[in-house]
Parts: sequence; structure tokens; C-alpha cells
Amino acid sequence: MSNIRLFHMAIPSYGHSRAFRCLWLLEEPGTDDFEVCMLTPGQPYAPQMQKHGVMHSYKIPTLQMDGHEIGDSGVISQLIAERYQENKQLLGVAAERIEMLQWLGMAETCITFRMPLLHLLMGNGTKLTDVQAQLIEPMRQVFRENVAHFESHFDKQGGDYLLDSGFSIADTMCAFSLHMGDSWGLMDLKSGEAPKTLAYLERMRARPAFINTKKYAELTPDLYGRGCVPIV
Repeated sequence: MSNIRLFHMAIPSYGHSRAFRCLWLLEEPGTDDFEVCMLTPGQPYAPQMQKHGVMHSYKIPTLQMDGHEIGDSGVISQLIAERYQENKQLLGVAAERIEMLQWLGMAETCITFRMPLLHLLMGNGTKLTDVQAQLIEPMRQVFRENVAHFESHFDKQGGDYLLDSGFSIADTMCAFSLHMGDSWGLMDLKSGEAPKTLAYLERMRARPAFINTKKYAELTPDLYGRGCVPIV
């Protein structure tokens, strides 16, 4: 077993769990010291993870690292970035720490937590049309405000990434939320009102590590190494 094992679930041509953020981050430095355990959608996670040595966690993402079980994509992302910082600096510079933490909060509190349909849609057979009136329409204004926040940032700051110093965990966290919001039609990024945000998202989607991470959705439940290589 590798020193790092991440548990993830995805549905082909539909979407990934929030573990996508962590897996994308693992793919970025180009190291091979990690394993990915793909779980079966629509089935309880805890029994599946227990077969691979998980003792306490019952949700994804879960990361096994150095004898610890760690949850929450933001926490996992920070730990991964710290571990591989000699390979690639993904935490920004010291002066950006507060801004970086604010973006991590934005990714969760202002985007994901305001998508209560995530747990309904990922692996439970619920269709977007089934929750349109109850969950999606009441949140349209919130989603527009989320997009406007990003657009305002790029209007003022410019640059290709959320932090001036370059690509970071702020991007893996927030770009995943934008990606899922756009893919599911929850956020309007194609009407021309947020061109800088759309351009940013397309830059993130074009990164080789992002492209590689998307491929994990096509795998059958099992253990894999970097690049979707089966672990025998």
C-alpha cells in the first residue's frame, strides 16, 4: 500500500465527488506515491472503504495518509500541497495565505454547501429535472452572485489564476465547483456576462492533470495509481 490512498466516486459522463479536487491535486506534481480507490456509486461508502482498511470514516473524500484518516476536501488539499511542496508550490506565497484560505472557504461555503442537490444527484438516481422547482430555481440568484464574485475578481486582479503567484489549491478547489455548476447548468457561464470566469474555467479544464483526473470516472471500482494505472 502507498503512503497515500484517496477514496473517490464518479459517474461516467455525469460527475465526480468532491474528491476530484484532491485527486486533481495529486495528479499535478507528477509523483507516483499515491493510490486511488474508486467506489461503487449508489452504495454505502463505509462498507466499501472498510474493505480497504478504513476504520472510522463513512464519507468521501477520505484520505488515508501516514496512519491517519482525513476528511474534507479543503483539509485534504492543504495536506497534499504541504506534502508535495518540494515538487510543486501549490499553497501560494506567505503573503497570500489569508486570500488562499478565503478562496477555500468560497469553494465550499458559498458554492458547494449552497448546492444541496449534490448528494441527491451523485449516485442516487435523481435527475436535475426532478429537483428543478424545489432546489435549483430558488438558488439561481445565489449562483449568479457566485459567478459575479469570480468575474469581479478577474476584472480587478487580472491574471490566469486566483492567486497572483500562480496555480494553487485555490484553483483546484474553486474550479471544481465552477466546473460542476457549469456542467449541470446551474451556473450561467455562457451567456456572455462572465467571459473572464469562463476563460478561467477553460484554462483549468485544459490542464493535463485535470484531464487525467476526469478519466477516473471511466474506471471500474478498484485500486489505481496515477494516470488510472491498475494496482495489481
